[in-house]
Amino acid sequence: MIARFTTITLALLVAGQADTLRLRTGAALTGTWLGGTPDEVRFMVDDRVERYPRADVVSVEFTSTGISNTIAPEAPVAPPPVLEPNVTGVPFMRGASGFLSLERAYAMLVRSNQMYGMGPTVYRIQGPQSPVRVGRGDKIVFVLRLNSGGDPRRFELYQLESRMNFRQTQPSMGGGRPPALPVTIDKISDYTYEISPARQLYPGEYSFSRIDSNESYCFGVNY
Repeated sequence: MIARFTTITLALLVAGQADTLRLRTGAALTGTWLGGTPDEVRFMVDDRVERYPRADVVSVEFTSTGISNTIAPEAPVAPPPVLEPNVTGVPFMRGASGFLSLERAYAMLVRSNQMYGMGPTVYRIQGPQSPVRVGRGDKIVFVLRLNSGGDPRRFELYQLESRMNFRQTQPSMGGGRPPALPVTIDKISDYTYEISPARQLYPGEYSFSRIDSNESYCFGVNY
């Protein structure tokens, strides 16, 4: 009888000294603190070892040692700020150490006349090659910051044909815009976008410009 009474007393004593884990959801769990890592904590609840992300834990109250103590886990690390250009409406190329400026040029509309009507049109840029170069295997990502309401789909990527002393777009009929290359657009902040070629670019000359402007931002891909 005495042994049974002692066992019950010890069980009640342990139960009365359980630790309390408080979560950000408002839940309070009673059990035993088992420790943890910078990423998670381990807590025994009803003879089961449970794991909780450290960012979800508000505090732990230690009472199993006979001393009530409350500690707050480390606060979650905030994500790094998004690096954005300080100029709007101008595409930049993302480099290893920041943004790279593209060659800024003005494209001139040239239309050829044919015997039976208007011929194809092209846009020409002075100089056979852009001074801004990237390697064929380099990852090409443009970063574009716009004003509120700006649409990144109004910027297009064009392949240029290099001639003796100029570059020109692919011919288009009827005075329309030249054929554009497919791109993918990702929004990285409220007004900033990353624009990437949908497929690897072949060596050659390229320009990036707005569909309602002859202002072009050029670069070249080396062999």
